[in-house]
Amino acid sequence: MKHAVQTFVEGVAQMYAWKAAKGQVPGAELGEFIDLLHNMDWSDQERPIPSPATIPGLRHMQSALAAAYAEGPCPIVDALRLCIGVTPWETYYAESAWSQPFLHEFASGELVGPNGFFPSNDVSLGLFLLGPNTTYTEHAHASSEVYYILSGTVTCRIGYPLCPRTARPGDLIYTAPDERHDIQTGDAPMLAVYTWKGDPSATSYHFDEGPWRGGNVVCPPLINRG
Repeated sequence: MKHAVQTFVEGVAQMYAWKAAKGQVPGAELGEFIDLLHNMDWSDQERPIPSPATIPGLRHMQSALAAAYAEGPCPIVDALRLCIGVTPWETYYAESAWSQPFLHEFASGELVGPNGFFPSNDVSLGLFLLGPNTTYTEHAHASSEVYYILSGTVTCRIGYPLCPRTARPGDLIYTAPDERHDIQTGDAPMLAVYTWKGDPSATSYHFDEGPWRGGNVVCPPLINRG
């Protein structure tokens, strides 16, 4: 019998394939994500189910899930329900001037990846929850990334702060390697699937002069990471 995480990941890959056929996001990039997900080695032993973690941002999960179900039937959302209990939820950022605006409003859970429930050194896929009226501060990372929005309407700025984009449930947000970006929620929380490729263990970084400015590169301190 397939593990719930495998069913979920396969559903995400199918959704990406459908989006690629519709011309959403660079098709070649989505194709590489799809290939990596299809080539997952599910024979690897999954890691133990993590102990429940006290993460403030998870208080938004119930309303975010309800909003995702309200969007209508979706195999990904149905499979997600079975994955919640094995998701290794964490915040992983230590408190800093950069992380403070969102630190207590988000939760992330890596289902597949270097720190995931199923290990992989080629791709990372998980869930990202961001509370209402919150900005995930401008940052970048060496890995390319796709967000698939399950619930919540967000404003994202990618590469250039004066050109915000709106993303709604069912939309994809793509960022190229080292492309600066931020995400701001509205009155409802955002629940999204994220996928990284390239170096899935790469960490985020920002610049010390502040959001959308320059200066020295800063890698925010992490907790509970090797």
